[in-house]
Amino acid sequence: MPRKSRRTSKALALAFVALAVPLGAADAPAPSVEPAAIEALKSMGAYLRGLKAFQVDTVTTDEDVLDDGQKIQYQGSIKALARIPDGLLVEVSNDRYERTWVYDGKSFTLFARRPNVYATIDAPPTIGKLAELLDDKYGFSVPLEDLFLWGSPGWEPAGITSAMDVGPSVVEGVTCEQYAFRQADVDWQVWIQRGDFPLPRRLVITTRTDEARPQHTAVYTWNLAPSFNDAAFTFEPPKDAGMVVLADATK
Repeated sequence: MPRKSRRTSKALALAFVALAVPLGAADAPAPSVEPAAIEALKSMGAYLRGLKAFQVDTVTTDEDVLDDGQKIQYQGSIKALARIPDGLLVEVSNDRYERTWVYDGKSFTLFARRPNVYATIDAPPTIGKLAELLDDKYGFSVPLEDLFLWGSPGWEPAGITSAMDVGPSVVEGVTCEQYAFRQADVDWQVWIQRGDFPLPRRLVITTRTDEARPQHTAVYTWNLAPSFNDAAFTFEPPKDAGMVVLADATK
């Protein structure tokens, strides 16, 4: 069946760009940006950047929209172990593919489990720089990229035309504060854990450029004291795995 793949490929909440607020009817209220909501984002980012290591298990839900407007929804899981700034192990699994990402501060390997092939490249010394390299040169993103960029140097929540504190909420038994934001092409919500550990617990992104409003949802479960050693970030290919070249998207 023909379809249009319109789902969000990554958490677009980080794609903050400068934009002008369009003028509406003369009596239309101006969009409201609550300072407390912006400060909550900054506090969450600062807290994430202060972590030295973490493990996060994520359940994702994405939507495809068919040509006739019918939505097809599918779930997946992302398990990530991070050693800041130079260690990353991510396992992505859903109905369509299984991928393993391994980074040790010197090299990066992407392993496709079902076709049983892998590609390895030289990598920069930090997870943030790795994310930039993969975006710019190879045309894809680190899973859960937001968690490594929120609050990083140069990050600013620009381009937000509406921001509000929705109120208290509970995610998987954890008391959170729910915030809602609007940007040029997306609406998004984030549930931030209340108290001394302002972790993101849930993220919902709605694409506004599509009349069907497809959504990406992620629910996070955190472990801030994971047990691991250097071997966790070393890739050992299966004996029968094939080695391939990671395509340069700039060529």
